Amino acid sequence: MTNHLSHRWPSGEPQPITYRYTHTAKARHPGRVLLFLVLGLAAAAALILGGYLGMMQLANTLVGSHSGSFAPAPTSPTGVSASWEPSDLPWTQADPSVSLSVQSQGEKPISSTQIYQQVLPSVVCVTADQGNGSASVGSGVVATASGYIITNFHIIEGGVDLEVSMLSTQDSYEAQVVGYDKELDLAVLKVDADHLTPAQLASSDQLAVGDAVYAIGNPMGYLHGTMTEGIISSPTRTIQVDGKDMNLLQTSAALNSGNSGGALVNSYGQVVGITTAKITGIENDTVIEGLGLVIPISDALPFLNQMIHTGQSFRPSLGILCQEAQVDNTSGIYVVSTTPDTPAAQALQEGDIILAANGVKTPSLYTLTRVLNDTGVGNAVELSVLRDGETLPISITLYDRLTQSEGE
Repeated sequence: MTNHLSHRWPSGEPQPITYRYTHTAKARHPGRVLLFLVLGLAAAAALILGGYLGMMQLANTLVGSHSGSFAPAPTSPTGVSASWEPSDLPWTQADPSVSLSVQSQGEKPISSTQIYQQVLPSVVCVTADQGNGSASVGSGVVATASGYIITNFHIIEGGVDLEVSMLSTQDSYEAQVVGYDKELDLAVLKVDADHLTPAQLASSDQLAVGDAVYAIGNPMGYLHGTMTEGIISSPTRTIQVDGKDMNLLQTSAALNSGNSGGALVNSYGQVVGITTAKITGIENDTVIEGLGLVIPISDALPFLNQMIHTGQSFRPSLGILCQEAQVDNTSGIYVVSTTPDTPAAQALQEGDIILAANGVKTPSLYTLTRVLNDTGVGNAVELSVLRDGETLPISITLYDRLTQSEGE
């Protein structure tokens, strides 16, 4: 069984850890020092052996007390078969009547114990049977009482059968795929249930550096219901994960294999992100720690709803090539060119600077993209455009770049 949490090594080949010892005093009694050294080594060996046997006994206890999805994973991971296609997964129909939304941030923080009790019933173990005697395992978040589950795509990739197990009760359900977005590492599953406890989703836009957060999931595939504590290290971090640029939250909360798809929770017991990756490895003889990466709920929500409504993801687009620019102390998005046969082709010109979209200032590509995603395909976005020293209002109906790419 493969426990999934995406990770990214720093640039360059990982280097081994080098231990350096410094002697601060000269030994005066070589024989006595040698005796102490031998005795010390013997004691250390006994401690290591005892610790190893103790850990093995603990592991055997864990294995004996849990079955199925909660069994520990072998150390050898399995890759996705070259012949595997997403159609090999079990699929179900989309439902336009179901929509996810965020709630207002709580008024008063609650204790970590209360957070755990509130959120645990909404976190699950997701197991993807690879069909070759192996399986991958991760975590997920209950989005609705009717059985919609949020998780990472990389957990279910390569799977042919899916199972969801509640971390609070270990009740298990067969799951089907509603939709997925490989680039964003998101997927929506559905189980046949009508009594689940949905997580409270809250805007990740209100997070700030230093805010307390908690990760709840299924590390190692069998340490189910584990909660770790940390802070928001950065509310906006552009990181390349598996060759893709992703805008993610950075947290110091410990994330391990099996945490993927789990919940990052604020101090009010509300889910503000989906844990997805971590930066790990060794750089300049230093072990990298405390760099967990999380998909912000506010960024994910438009895509999750699109998948639930249509079974597909989307990319709401204007039809421009652009870059960030600053003119006369004004930041905006500079239009390099427009793409033929797109809505922008007749409305925007090379050299235009988009200052705002739907009343939101757009100093960065990230900000503009957020507005486009929230607006959605087929809806009009109202732009404020600087052209030849004059600010113009321009309305453009967004199209789906993914659909057009498939047709080309």
